[in-house]
Amino acid sequence: MLEKLYEKLWRRLGGRPWTEIIRDDARREPLLYLLIFLLGGVFVALKAKQHWWQILIGFVAGVIVGHLWW
Repeated sequence: MLEKLYEKLWRRLGGRPWTEIIRDDARREPLLYLLIFLLGGVFVALKAKQHWWQILIGFVAGVIVGHLWW
């Protein structure tokens, strides 16, 4: 049921799945996406105070995994 709802949404709003749209955009502007995730990690780290290093390790692991398997 959710799959059909998602398909109806992306057919009307983008013409193809949003993951493909984001992937193509990230391939055109990889530096932009790296900066977005870097700034997001810094923001969360500043909010986390004493546990900042654990959160940054999670972000770095996510970026590495994303680059290897995207």
